[in-house]
Amino acid sequence: MTVRIGTIAGVIALLLVGLLTRLWYLQVLNTEDFQSQAQTYVPANTIRYAPIPAPRGRIFDAQERVLVDNRRVNVVTVDATAAREQVAADSNYLLQLAREISRHGRPVKVADLEVAVADLRYGPNDRIPIAYDVREEFAIIVGERAEELPGVRLTETAVRHYPYGTLAAHVLGYVGSITASEIAERENHPKRYQPNDEIGKAGVELAFEDILRGTPGWREITISPDNQILGERQIVAPIAGFDVHLTIERDVQALVEDQLRQGLERARETPIDVDPEESPEAENPLLEVATYPAPAGAAVLLDPRDGSVLAMASYPSYDPRDFILGIDEEEFAALIDPESFAPFNNRAIAGAYSIGSAMKPFTAYAGLSTGLIGDRGFVDVDETINDTGSHILQDCEGQCEFTNARGESYGEIDLRLSIIVSSDVYYYQLAEQFAIRPGFDEEQVQKTAREFGFGAPTGIALPFESSGLIPDSEIKRQRNEANPVAFPDADWRVGDTLNIAIGQGDMAASPLQLANALSVLANGGTLHASNIAKSVTNPVTGTTENDYTARVVRKIYIPPQIEEPILDGMVGATEFRSFNYSGTATDAFAGFPSDWTVAGKTGTVEVLDKNDNSVFMAFGPTEDPRYSMAVIMEESGFGGRAAAPVVRNVLERIAEGSVPVVEPLADDGFLVAAIDRETVRETVREAAVAR
Repeated sequence: MTVRIGTIAGVIALLLVGLLTRLWYLQVLNTEDFQSQAQTYVPANTIRYAPIPAPRGRIFDAQERVLVDNRRVNVVTVDATAAREQVAADSNYLLQLAREISRHGRPVKVADLEVAVADLRYGPNDRIPIAYDVREEFAIIVGERAEELPGVRLTETAVRHYPYGTLAAHVLGYVGSITASEIAERENHPKRYQPNDEIGKAGVELAFEDILRGTPGWREITISPDNQILGERQIVAPIAGFDVHLTIERDVQALVEDQLRQGLERARETPIDVDPEESPEAENPLLEVATYPAPAGAAVLLDPRDGSVLAMASYPSYDPRDFILGIDEEEFAALIDPESFAPFNNRAIAGAYSIGSAMKPFTAYAGLSTGLIGDRGFVDVDETINDTGSHILQDCEGQCEFTNARGESYGEIDLRLSIIVSSDVYYYQLAEQFAIRPGFDEEQVQKTAREFGFGAPTGIALPFESSGLIPDSEIKRQRNEANPVAFPDADWRVGDTLNIAIGQGDMAASPLQLANALSVLANGGTLHASNIAKSVTNPVTGTTENDYTARVVRKIYIPPQIEEPILDGMVGATEFRSFNYSGTATDAFAGFPSDWTVAGKTGTVEVLDKNDNSVFMAFGPTEDPRYSMAVIMEESGFGGRAAAPVVRNVLERIAEGSVPVVEPLADDGFLVAAIDRETVRETVREAAVAR
């Protein structure tokens, strides 16, 4: 036993001696030889992978007409590593490259090429785009002068295409280069965002980014030991994004945009109504008469049956084509300049405006639904009050007298006539009764406004929607606590309620909220979430992947005894004449088709240190309401004079079936036709096989 153990121990000792001897030889005796071999070793080629951008999905209108498409354009690209090495070695490289590109259809500056090549968004294996829309002949130049222009290649890429130019720009939005923060937000996104990708920045392009974005493909790149690209091949094909089908109608959208623009232009030619004693220009025809500035506005047309947006316009607007190849700093600075009146702002959903007398039908509903207007209330439906032109609050401190616009006196008026002539005094008295009459809620007007959707987003699938504001005692107190200088009064007063009752004060709503609330009156009591999308489809199979149906927010009780007097007053505002009074929109709707009755309400909103905003809302035909429209025009004067004609002109064209047909624009500068969808289908089939 002892002998066996000794034998084993001896064997182990011999192995250890051999191992130590070998280590000593390698690390001491032969060190210089191995160092020399390491320095002369040539590594094998390496394989790297890079993404292939995928075309974005298209955007259609309600009639399946393409509003946003993709186009294939020729793009000059340079290999990032080759270009950077060449710039370092040859100071004239970019100058020579710029000259050759400029000779073939797309002028470029050396300074722009310098910025592109140095852009750290592009890694060593990326190809950097430096010029778009270059003629095919440039590929011959590249082939003939490969040694002088290393790494340069003419390829194709997909870019956004807007067949109708600026049409529906605020709805559609635009795409732009992705930022570092946007990449960080999508770090684990299945569609793999890269530093040089484009992403939706506004409108539908942003709201439906995950749907519109395609799935990138992948290419395999063979890199030589000296970091040169030896070859590349596609291993996974890109897959186009899904198509989005909207509720807006192309021709109606163009009509609404055009009428809004024309309405603002007319307002800029309209003299401001002033007291001659206060304005020398008004009494002296030789002096220049001031006109309304009318810098901006918005309009929304809905289908009240389901909340679908048929048209949405905001003015001023912008051109999404400016962003296709990247907008330069000077152009962007001009767009965001205050003198441009915020063209990126979609005032139809992000605007926050007081709505003026357009609030009165909803205040009337508050009175009717609670019984404050009724046979046991403050006044019956057909009972009149005496409108002397002003109302003085009971037991009042501070501002106690509230007057009609221009101090107008209407005499004996009932509920219907109060809407027809837009009597403030009627609603002052009604609002005061809510505050002082036992058994009634002093904040009933606000509660009713919220019931109709004011003070909350409509739920439309567009970014940056405003919630608006319906102020109350709690909001007023919180504002005072947060900023007592700006909001010195913390107490809610009866006068505050009076202002809300006629749509003034701190109340704020977007044109979309106003049109949506009006739709509740039109459809008999259903508040819908506003909808901009109909469906999402697979561009390869054509199958519907998601079908957006009407979304009901709540039902509101509007029986005939409440609905009829309100609608009688609104119809009267556009066509009724009685007691020597005209409706506030009668002139605007003179000659309107008699078989297509319109119910409407004007609003003229006082704005601190500015001219009045102009408001009008209407729906029709009243027998079968299919259209509900609201317009708000900044500093444009009386609602019946400025905003009402815009609505009239839109509804009249619809009623007569004479909406102008919009044709696509001529070629917008790109030389290659729209992307072939069959090519996309083939690409997807290849991707399926590769997987």
